[in-house]
Amino acid sequence: MNKKAEDFKAYLDEKDIKVFEIEEVNDEQETAVFRSHIMVSGQQLPTVVIFDKSIFTVIRVQVSPQALVEDNQVELLNLINEENFKYKPFKLYFNPSGNLFLDLCLTAENNEISGDTVYLMFNIIINYLNENYRDMMKAIWGANSEQEK
Repeated sequence: MNKKAEDFKAYLDEKDIKVFEIEEVNDEQETAVFRSHIMVSGQQLPTVVIFDKSIFTVIRVQVSPQALVEDNQVELLNLINEENFKYKPFKLYFNPSGNLFLDLCLTAENNEISGDTVYLMFNIIINYLNENYRDMMKAIWGANSEQEK
């Protein structure tokens, strides 16, 4: 496990936080993935924190699976583009399968990262999603419910 992951695990142990499962990838970057979820509007959103030997650490939240479909592309892409323009700490994007993700990237000088900083970023993500999740889901579900007809 890389140093940042070891430091974060020590932080979790110290704070008695037991909401993460840890997966060591065993690659050149000594990647470690801390898996959990966050609750937003009664939904459990899969969440990972990805630590490796690079200067970067990523917090990734799967906001919605199979969100982008033909019927909602224009509206949803415009909505997500507007959100990306407004918010600096993270970016929303779609993977090739149309799943909607939110990524927040932290930098770690001297390969050190503060557990408190990671948790502060979780609070920023949760607050943002609590304010915006329903609007995103309306754009997603509106088109998906039309497709089912």
